[in-house]
Amino acid sequence: YTFFIFLFLELICFIIFFRNNSYQQTSWINSSRKISGNIYARKEKMASYFRLSSMNDSLVRENAKLRQQLGLPVIPNHLKDTSYTVSKTQDSVKQTVHYRYIPCKVLNNGVDQKRNYLTLNAGKRQGIRKNFAVICDKGIVGKITHVSDNYSVAASVLSEKFVVSAMLTDGSVGRLEWDGSDPNFLTLSGIPQSVKVKPKDSVLTSGFSVFPENILIGRAAEKLKNGTTYKVWLSHDFRKLHYVYVIEDITQIERILLEDSTKTNQP
Repeated sequence: YTFFIFLFLELICFIIFFRNNSYQQTSWINSSRKISGNIYARKEKMASYFRLSSMNDSLVRENAKLRQQLGLPVIPNHLKDTSYTVSKTQDSVKQTVHYRYIPCKVLNNGVDQKRNYLTLNAGKRQGIRKNFAVICDKGIVGKITHVSDNYSVAASVLSEKFVVSAMLTDGSVGRLEWDGSDPNFLTLSGIPQSVKVKPKDSVLTSGFSVFPENILIGRAAEKLKNGTTYKVWLSHDFRKLHYVYVIEDITQIERILLEDSTKTNQP
């Protein structure tokens, strides 16, 4: 009991001392402001850290909208009918193939199995369907294999029997797949021996598979012993995937139906 009385009197003495001495009062105010400032700064830093997730979600959605508005440019056909050619100016919008980009967060991701998959936080209700392509801001990721109402699963390109049609900058088309060893590299085959592939040459999607044309896959790393096969260094690290885009090709359904009809109506 006596100790608490002592503390109370001590506190009163401090108050009287600081109130009647301007120097000490100023020093106390400055010190308290410095301490409170540091506390508020740390509090804001922690709050900003916890806001990062929502900020990232917002940025991914905004990027998806921009990608959807820009579309992907179509390479013009330089071959012309020499018997009869009509020159006319096309609306710039008609020169662009538009895709719908659906932003998703990666909930689960594997890189150490023979067949690796990613779980995404979007499904049928968000417009995702089977066989839609999946990319990230730096390159290709995989394609959708299973869809529920609010979730979807995508097969990663880091899976055996997952084949991607790829091309070099000169237009040479080859076959790209994973050999099951290093998640940083894919194997490019089917390139003619006459084509000179240099280290760091860009490898892009050809547009002949589920992926749109001209999306970066990676860069040529080294030529293998058989002379027509190359190691391709992927443009991004699959172990660091957090956000992806699922691509809906607006014209895909029409194209698939037409191709299927040619198979069923073969003579």
